[in-house]
Amino acid sequence: MEGAKALAVPLKLGQRLTVKNIDENQLIWEAKSPIGLWFKTILKLPTLEVLETNNQIFSNRLVLLLKNAKELSKHFLNNINGVSVETELGFNPEFGFGSSSTLVFCVSKWANVNPYLLQQKTFGGSGFDIACADAKGPITFQRIGEDIEINNVELSPKITNNLFLVYLGKKQQTSRSIKSFKKNAVFTNSDVDRITAITNEVVKAESIEDFEALLTEHEQLMSSVLQIPTIKSTCFPQYNGCVKSLGAWGGDFVLISSRNSKQEISQQMKSLGFNTVFSYSELVL
Repeated sequence: MEGAKALAVPLKLGQRLTVKNIDENQLIWEAKSPIGLWFKTILKLPTLEVLETNNQIFSNRLVLLLKNAKELSKHFLNNINGVSVETELGFNPEFGFGSSSTLVFCVSKWANVNPYLLQQKTFGGSGFDIACADAKGPITFQRIGEDIEINNVELSPKITNNLFLVYLGKKQQTSRSIKSFKKNAVFTNSDVDRITAITNEVVKAESIEDFEALLTEHEQLMSSVLQIPTIKSTCFPQYNGCVKSLGAWGGDFVLISSRNSKQEISQQMKSLGFNTVFSYSELVL
């Protein structure tokens, strides 16, 4: 959000949106995932008034998103009787794998509007997750003001074969983390420059040892910027490998490095109270 270059990776698990016309003057929205129907709401058209819902907070966010899309596209949701919308997540919505950002991207395609503008009007953030929704592999992402630069990169299998993602079991709300960052973060231009330099070195790293050293430096630097302890010191103090916080700093998933098999890592993480482990290749495009 402050201009540093970041490494980001899109996931194999995403979100699909399907729209069908119906005769009623309503927008019927059903959100499904591997655990079943997790959200449903019925909105009145064209006002987008909530008629029925099983989650008022989610409905309010959806209405905000759709109203912002209408502001960006005057033709969106006009001159129609009604629509039935079904979204299907490829992952548990509690995982923090981008249910909001992929939704923004899908709605932007439906409304034919700029997804970055739609995200800024609705949820805020840098937009790296929007870039991932459209990416086919790892990218570097840098936003300076309104200018966004995205480049495709490749990470060595010598590195990615030793990476795993572990679910911490506590979903972070990105918008809350953004507010906390803006309020509490303490950093200098040299911190921003160093993070960009670390990213440039990470994508060129040839060994897992170099990769681990760079991520550990990044984690220590962000700990200082955010004025919070590293996730390794709070949740994995006895773990020998590298532990890197992801996403909204300290929640959802962490990236860990290990020379052991997934089975061995899963057993080790289970002993620490973490029951969901993915290898890098299972998740990342």
